[in-house]
Amino acid sequence: MRSFHKLRFLIAISLLLLASVCLKAQNTPQSVINALKDSLSLKSGKERIEFLGDIGFKYRTINKDSAWHYVRQAYKEAEAFGDKDLQGRISMNLAILKTEAGDYEDAIKSYKLAMNLVDSTNGSQTLSFVYHNMANAYERTGVIDTAIYYSLKALRRYEIANDSQRIASVKLNIASQYRTIKEYELSEKVNMESLEMYRALGDVFFQAAIENNLSLLNNDQERYEEALQHAKKSLELWQSVGQRLVVAYSYTNLGIAQKGLGQLNESEQSLKNALALQQERGDRYEVIFLKMHLADVLNKRGNYTEAANLAKDAYQGAVDDDLLIFQQKTALTLSSIYENKRNYQEALIYLKKSNAAQDSLFITDKAKEVLKLKQQYETEQKENEILRQQNELVENELIIKKRNNLLLASGGLVILILVIGYGVFRDQKLKAQAQKREAELQKAMVEAQAQENLKEQRIRIARDLHDNIGSQLTYITSITDTAKRNIDKGEVFMAEKLTQMKQFTLVTIAELRDTIWAMNKDEISLEDIQERTNQLAATIHDATDDAISVRTFGDNSDKVLNAFVGMNLFRIIQESINNAVKHSGTSEVVVSFKEVGNKVEILIEDFGKGFDTKTESAGNGLYIMKSRAEKAGIEYKLSSKVGEGTKVELTVEA
Repeated sequence: MRSFHKLRFLIAISLLLLASVCLKAQNTPQSVINALKDSLSLKSGKERIEFLGDIGFKYRTINKDSAWHYVRQAYKEAEAFGDKDLQGRISMNLAILKTEAGDYEDAIKSYKLAMNLVDSTNGSQTLSFVYHNMANAYERTGVIDTAIYYSLKALRRYEIANDSQRIASVKLNIASQYRTIKEYELSEKVNMESLEMYRALGDVFFQAAIENNLSLLNNDQERYEEALQHAKKSLELWQSVGQRLVVAYSYTNLGIAQKGLGQLNESEQSLKNALALQQERGDRYEVIFLKMHLADVLNKRGNYTEAANLAKDAYQGAVDDDLLIFQQKTALTLSSIYENKRNYQEALIYLKKSNAAQDSLFITDKAKEVLKLKQQYETEQKENEILRQQNELVENELIIKKRNNLLLASGGLVILILVIGYGVFRDQKLKAQAQKREAELQKAMVEAQAQENLKEQRIRIARDLHDNIGSQLTYITSITDTAKRNIDKGEVFMAEKLTQMKQFTLVTIAELRDTIWAMNKDEISLEDIQERTNQLAATIHDATDDAISVRTFGDNSDKVLNAFVGMNLFRIIQESINNAVKHSGTSEVVVSFKEVGNKVEILIEDFGKGFDTKTESAGNGLYIMKSRAEKAGIEYKLSSKVGEGTKVELTVEA
């Protein structure tokens, strides 16, 4: 299994580059903070607020609770005091604390508030810090183009001010952003530029940060020996200046490199060190990430129980925070763990969850692309509207002048006509440009949709192969392994295993046939689905020696469905029937097809034992059915009563 070290925003050292009014806060001893607290009672007004903010910010790497307390108090008093620049600076410190806690969206709101406040008071130095830190927050949310935009704005302001220290800092941010988009050579180049600047400045803290960044870069490229050396150097430097919490990043990269080199004992210890520190720091993103890596190491070492517990914690955290990339990777880790434990049912469940998260990631990315195009178009439209209004204003002014200057010479009148003509010409030109841009946007959206359809088709095929055929082959492999391990159990045992293999092979062939059937179609008719359902019914009659009857009702229909929708509809019908046959204890399953306007309604019902939907788990099969329905735009309703049976109702537009 591939490592998880290529995740976008993980252990990005830019988090350590938070440029505050006081960049050296990382090295503040407790004695300095105590001195400030002792002086606080003697302060009042603006000076007291500044002291509160300074105390809070200096507490960042010592005690998070104290940091929050003092900065929040400072903001409350700054707001009441009415000094916008001061309020803006405190708002920025709040945003930094939110960023360090992993609350990036909320942090961005605080940065924007700070930007508005300090900008209105022309707080140029503070505004540079806001740009710098806001870029960092945007990077952590994956909005890299916006991150680069604010990084460059900060860099330009630092260069104008000839601020070497902060030039080096923002370059380190830019290096991190290059890494995110996999421009590794550029990232390394900018990192080295920043490193030389920090060496000249004698700043050990950020030398360590860059060594850590270089370790991260090498881990990304699976250059584990180089990554190991940079991580060790980073750890050594940070420890030399008394950094206790931030060494978590060094331990993380050290652990990843050790895992890549097969040094599993050392990797486990390094990752556990990092996890303990990140839990203390309160960065839930890093905690999830480290639990994933640690679970992977424990899985490789054969400690499956501890590995599964850690991976489940990570997966739940990813679900709670809606982190799709984490969900995808963690579910894949869990699938591997359960496969090693020979719990193939759980392995399949998490494999499907991983695939579902991967599909959602793709859809989300495409939506972002289309939204970006839409926003670009709307922005241009607004600009054109402003220009049009300006043009109308010019024309109106000219008309007024014409009225007030009726006695002007004919030469003046000619000029007036020319100006108005120019205004009309410009208006027409703007309209032509708008039409051109609209046409380009439409073309881009058509191309994007074509690519989306192609990708969707590929995902659909891959999912069907993976989910259905892949799972069957996994079971066949499992049976083969079991047979090999127990070859001494005799002919009866081996005959049983061969029979199982034959059954799974026949099912696999049927699944492959179904997949090929769907692949070869752009559309699937309702008649096709009814026919496939009838074939399934006949198979069940044969397999159960007519103990279970599957009956279908409904006239032949000429309605057609998108192949993706049609295939998922049939899979849901198939799964519903199979669930009834396997679990309900029914002797009869009824499938009804009904057309209602432009919709098709399908009802699958059995008359078995049923279950209480409020108290009993729906199980993996029902979860998959619901997931398929949601993705294909099929209305799905499940109802069941104990002793009466279960109904699955499906509605789809045709």
